[in-house]
Amino acid sequence: MAVTDSKKIDGIAYDDNATTLILEIYDHLNFEGKFEFDHLAILQDKLNSYIWFINSKQYEKIYPNKIFGKFIINIHFLNTITDNCKKYIENANTKLSTFDIHIVMISD
Repeated sequence: MAVTDSKKIDGIAYDDNATTLILEIYDHLNFEGKFEFDHLAILQDKLNSYIWFINSKQYEKIYPNKIFGKFIINIHFLNTITDNCKKYIENANTKLSTFDIHIVMISD
């Protein structure tokens, strides 16, 4: 699974206290040159799918007896993140904070 498959959740788990749902995105694409815009659009599609997954409570099919108050979306970047990507994630975090959703950028 990868960032390019917006219909799939790459990884899912919850924390030890069972109050935070953790979703994983694995991003193997690069940001070189004119591909940066396309890459950000692909990432946006993937994030929108994850946000829909959370808002529609699709996770209840996997964890039927769990109640989550917080949600973390970890994005594992294989390649160097650009300033535009960082700004996009920061803006998304600002908007998603009211829904207790937080995106974490991880450089592998």
